[in-house]
Amino acid sequence: MEKEILLFFNKIIANSFLDTFMIFFTKEGWILWFPIFIWIIFKYQTIKNYKFIVYVILSLILGFFISDWISLEIKSLIQRVRPCWTEYFRGVVGCTRSYSFPSNHATNAATGATILFLFLRDLKENGSVKINSTLIKILQIYTILLALLISISRVYLGVHWPTDVLGGIILGIIYGYVVFKAVTGLISFKRVFYFTLIVLSLFRIYFILHGPFDLTPDEAHYWEWSRRLDLSYYSKGPMIAYLIAISTWIFGDNSFGVRIFAVVCSFLSSIFVCKITKKFFDEKTGFLSGIIFQFMPIFTTFGVIFTIDSPFILFWIISIYIFLLALENQKKWWLLLGIVIGFGLLTKYTMAFFYLCMFVYLIKGKKFLLPTQFSTENHLKNPYIYFSILISIIVFLPVIIWNIQHDFVTLKHTAGQAHVFDGLKISLNYFLEFIGSQFVVVTPLIFILCLYFIIIPGRLNINLAVKWFLISFSMPVFLFFLLKSIQGKVQPNWAMTAYVPFVIVLSYALKEKFHKKLVLSSIIIAFIFMVANFALPYLNLPAKIDPTARFKGWKELADTVSEIRKELEKNSRVIIFSDKYQISSELAFYLKDKPKVYCIPFGRRMNQYDLWESINSELEYSATTNLNRKTINGIYIVYGKKNSPKPQVSAAFEKCEPEYFTAYKKNVKIKDYTIFKCYNFRGMILSKPESY
Repeated sequence: MEKEILLFFNKIIANSFLDTFMIFFTKEGWILWFPIFIWIIFKYQTIKNYKFIVYVILSLILGFFISDWISLEIKSLIQRVRPCWTEYFRGVVGCTRSYSFPSNHATNAATGATILFLFLRDLKENGSVKINSTLIKILQIYTILLALLISISRVYLGVHWPTDVLGGIILGIIYGYVVFKAVTGLISFKRVFYFTLIVLSLFRIYFILHGPFDLTPDEAHYWEWSRRLDLSYYSKGPMIAYLIAISTWIFGDNSFGVRIFAVVCSFLSSIFVCKITKKFFDEKTGFLSGIIFQFMPIFTTFGVIFTIDSPFILFWIISIYIFLLALENQKKWWLLLGIVIGFGLLTKYTMAFFYLCMFVYLIKGKKFLLPTQFSTENHLKNPYIYFSILISIIVFLPVIIWNIQHDFVTLKHTAGQAHVFDGLKISLNYFLEFIGSQFVVVTPLIFILCLYFIIIPGRLNINLAVKWFLISFSMPVFLFFLLKSIQGKVQPNWAMTAYVPFVIVLSYALKEKFHKKLVLSSIIIAFIFMVANFALPYLNLPAKIDPTARFKGWKELADTVSEIRKELEKNSRVIIFSDKYQISSELAFYLKDKPKVYCIPFGRRMNQYDLWESINSELEYSATTNLNRKTINGIYIVYGKKNSPKPQVSAAFEKCEPEYFTAYKKNVKIKDYTIFKCYNFRGMILSKPESY
């Protein structure tokens, strides 16, 4: 029956006029909604209901985003074949390779029509200005007819089945109604707060699923850790590996499985920032702080990319909140504080700064005044605080035990990263680089403005204890890394915990209208930076000026390695290896069967691969198993174009032949690689890494 209906539209009633007519509605039909949209905006402006103008714009943007995305996911799930794939239909337009149910054109058209229809209805019911109800009805019918014509054009052109269009229309009506109700229901700060978090979380999930870059090398490396769970790891504690192991167990070994906890951590971080701020001020300021947190570029990044900083900042913020509860003479919270600090230490060792910040506050803040509680206890004499520290050390014990078993390699690595053995050096370049990097990750105006608010807190009418608290949990961390940058390189994200109080003080200044124009401008700039973070990967900039270039091209490299691997596997077993953990980790993730990939220790510092099985274990495996193919060939991948591999690799094989590969993303060159095909592996003489 569907085929007969489709043939009726596609062939029986077809003519050149209808071809032109339907192609227009398929490609440019959405333009005909603009007059209705502008008219609605004008009428809401006439009755001075500016809030609803924002609602109209927000509803349409959000409606089309949700409609197009969810329809795309349903297509991938159902995988219905388009009619133009199965049989010959009159080809008026091309046939894309995407699936058929539902029609995104029909879904988006119905979503837009439903939203405009409902806003027109609200205008008709508004009694503050006279509006011709007949005209409203005509415009409502117009929006419906336009959506129907766009939908029917898909059947006429033979690119969708009738039920694809019908299903799309039903879904679009649902999306449009839900979005309209959600947006127009934003009548309180609480609803705006949760609405913002949900929308940003949905967008981040979409970006993870359909974004333009692959897993970062660190994400792929942490995923490798999650396949080999342990008490700890070479450079970091085990928390990141445990979290990825949980998420990939639930969602599979894919980008979504690796990154979903980044979205969860960001969502929860805003919740607890809100709770902390409400402790200091009021509910409205709390909700503002939770939203501003989402706009800060440094925190936005770790809402999509799942590295140690995503859970680390969450544990830091939760620890602050529990610390506040503990200060209210609730002894049970000291125990929980120790556990959460311990989790933070298992994530990132700079969680130890929490002790410093806590004691800086307690030394002077013996009396802590909150809107609801007043504590006169000298907490430095409180045994529970030391019990809390003991609990955190107990939670951290797996890392200590693992390091005892592995010659304290983490301590050596951390000392190397902190340039401890470089001695006292003065470097103006590193200092200026650190300041410049903070301008980028926090934005220049927020950085300067909040330092001013916190260092000179008398400018804001804040309770004395709150002032000292903000100083205690920002300045020790910031000043440490500021001074450290004079001696050696400091990464932009190392001081990130210092900026949680920035969010709090900024939200208070905005709510109380202190330096209103400056504060509002700083938040708008932060929002622009946030948008730029997501937009940058789509710009296809040259690799030299694109900071996201190192996240691109890994799938393409893996596809090329897969083809070479198939060729070599015809007559032998194949081992894959590199001398960079980034290449090894990315290939382990993106090769289809997720094989074991090795990282040989030549010309680099130590990494986690050096603590796992060496490449020579492949010879032992061949010797202890009944394999028909005794020969082992290898694929060795390095950065750049090389004529020959490292001498140690050449000595380990009979011969190695180079094959060059250049990764491109939309015709933009990303990076050159050399893929060596190596034959007859005989074992490799391995040396210790050059440094930690």
